[in-house]
Amino acid sequence: MKLSSFQLSPFQWSAFNFFGFYAAFGVLLPFLPVWLKHHGYDTDIIGLLIALGYLFRFVGAMFFSRSVKNPNQLIPLNRFLTWVTVAVLLVVAWAVGSIWLLLPAIAVFHIFNGGSMPIADTISSTYQQQIGMDYGRARLFGSVAFVIGSISTGYLVGWLGESAIIGILIGWLVFLGVGISLNPSQKFVEESKNDNQPARDVSYLALMKVPTTLKMLIAISLIQSSHAAYYAYSTLYWTSNDISTTNTSFLWGAAVVAEITFFFFANKLFKAWKTQHLIVLSALGSMIRWAILASTNQLAILFAAQLLHAISYAMGHYAMIRYISTQPVEHNAKLQALYFSLASCGVMALFTFIAGLVYQISPAFSFWLMLIFALPAVFIVPKKFESKV
Repeated sequence: MKLSSFQLSPFQWSAFNFFGFYAAFGVLLPFLPVWLKHHGYDTDIIGLLIALGYLFRFVGAMFFSRSVKNPNQLIPLNRFLTWVTVAVLLVVAWAVGSIWLLLPAIAVFHIFNGGSMPIADTISSTYQQQIGMDYGRARLFGSVAFVIGSISTGYLVGWLGESAIIGILIGWLVFLGVGISLNPSQKFVEESKNDNQPARDVSYLALMKVPTTLKMLIAISLIQSSHAAYYAYSTLYWTSNDISTTNTSFLWGAAVVAEITFFFFANKLFKAWKTQHLIVLSALGSMIRWAILASTNQLAILFAAQLLHAISYAMGHYAMIRYISTQPVEHNAKLQALYFSLASCGVMALFTFIAGLVYQISPAFSFWLMLIFALPAVFIVPKKFESKV
């Protein structure tokens, strides 16, 4: 029987897509700096490569999401981006010996891998909008996968060495590519349009002119990008303070276990909450978390602080996805791209670069700086919500 003859429900397909992507991301995020350091790159260059990576992810997200004209283009595009990412990673592994070869290879990797992230969220949020699929439950499979990816990599690196990190990453992406070659049992419904009325292609600029959307994007960008020092330097910081690679992977895993728990109960516990209240609480949780990370290297306290990831990341993400799902379906892909490109790429790149400069002077102060960056979100989040374009 051909692989293509098997079908998954929209929920199963979305859950697997999140699982494969975030298992690979659980290798990429904590261990790419370790892999680069293993190959002789110093902290300055690692910080630069990570910051540039976010900028190239911005480019990929904006470009590929802009190319989507109807929802049924999403899944074929997602498959294409996944397999190109695998091919480019093989080039990255070959090019690591030269910064001049590595830089363009990593740039292309981030363009394609970054492009697939908002597409995955758009697929699931569109299913949520059209058939009532529970986005939070599907997304928690991604959170579970991040834990599996990060913790298993911590163990594998202990056995195989740090040179194995790139191979582990490729393996997870191949697993993803094979799984999403299966078809979901239900296609997306395209909105019927009057033959005499052409489809309206709303620009990114038009979406950002909506005051509520603009304020939400700024607030969530400050909150999510305040994770920059954590994402880029926490593994190096903790290992430099005699926390083992295995314990570091457990700290990352604890954060995502908290995220999983949040997504599992999110609809039950927070469905009645106002979106602006979720954003404010997410900002406050971020500030408390960065204050703790800046103040101590005690493993038990760090473990407790990592549980705040449920608030600092997951709650803000949940609030933004909920806002996007209330918008017209034809706007979803571009709103997802704006959210991802700004919160996880553009502003993240800037904050990562600044954190890198500060990290050279005082590693602990780089986390205090993230607290300062998250603070304005409390005051920027909109108090009233409008969605007209």
